[in-house]
Amino acid sequence: MLNTNMLHNILNILIALSALTIAVLLAAGCTQSADGTIECSQSFIGPSYTAYVVAGLSALKLSINIARDGLSGLIKPQPPVSK
Repeated sequence: MLNTNMLHNILNILIALSALTIAVLLAAGCTQSADGTIECSQSFIGPSYTAYVVAGLSALKLSINIARDGLSGLIKPQPPVSK
């Protein structure tokens, strides 16, 4: 069974992979306009899907932190890890 720390780290990896996907889209021929939008009419994955995935994973990660530590846990210092 997954604990919250493991799930938290899995979400970190997925968010990083989502950012990598944007980099791959740009390398695969998508272009970025002056206002920051990415145009991918020649790509098989649109950037909006990646943005939704990044936003969803980030919201899930934040929700897990709130469920685990409470709302005040978002700003309090974390205790040292004991072995």
